[in-house]
Amino acid sequence: FLKLTLHTPAMASARCLILLTCLTLSAGTPTVLVTGATGRTGQLVYNQLKEKGVAVRAFVRNATKARELLKCDKCDESEGIFVGDVTQKESMAVALQGATALAIATSAAPQCKDFKDPSTCSYPKGDYPIDVDFHGGKAQIEAFAKAAKGAPGLVVLCSSMGTTEPDGFLEKLGNGHIGFYKLNEESFLMSSGLPFTIVKPCGLTDDAPAQRQLVVGHDDEMHETPPIIPRADVARVMVEALLHPEEAQGLRFDLCSRSGTPIEPPGQDVADVLKAAKYPWQTAEIRV
Repeated sequence: FLKLTLHTPAMASARCLILLTCLTLSAGTPTVLVTGATGRTGQLVYNQLKEKGVAVRAFVRNATKARELLKCDKCDESEGIFVGDVTQKESMAVALQGATALAIATSAAPQCKDFKDPSTCSYPKGDYPIDVDFHGGKAQIEAFAKAAKGAPGLVVLCSSMGTTEPDGFLEKLGNGHIGFYKLNEESFLMSSGLPFTIVKPCGLTDDAPAQRQLVVGHDDEMHETPPIIPRADVARVMVEALLHPEEAQGLRFDLCSRSGTPIEPPGQDVADVLKAAKYPWQTAEIRV
């Protein structure tokens, strides 16, 4: 962080210009670690960053799965593929060296015989929401903060809508209370002192991106029918936040979609998401 001591108007202007320049350079050349990079959302974030020429690393649990999904060759550190366990901070240390941003796409995943019947769902041992979303989320945030050495970049977290509903459908899946633990992960990130963006999508699908209108809200006040959004669109919003931290920092918002033609030109819809996600007081002009 930079401490500005303003002695004269000219010096103040010069220092503000230096700070803005640093932020712009940092935003334009991030080195991003994507955790959960072989998950269905994480791999989309990883691939989109790679397609944009961003220096991106993947943190995975299984190199064989990474080879299949991320199309790596050696699938080791030489290719930016790091194998470890997000619940173990020490296993992330090497992957985070020099990383200037963190994209958290990890999540507990229930196994259901009938997804419409929560009682048929369960989580593998050690992969409950308390393990992955809470303890794993905390470990990732702490590891990134430690690696940043006092100058952390943006953390973009993919959470979920429904965290204001203690008796909601998600909570009943395998009796894992996933929304509760995701909400606590969000709380830990927001109180960590790190720059953050928290994206809370509605029901995720594997449909193609940029085919629906993206809509933004807060605190589960949106009621889209059906409440769905393509994972690829969630990934697009996360990537937009990572590439424009000056616009995304401090935002926490629900994200869903509805039928309709996306805003033109291509990519404008995700830029508008970050603007729409701001509360009125976050858009007020700040005078120095």
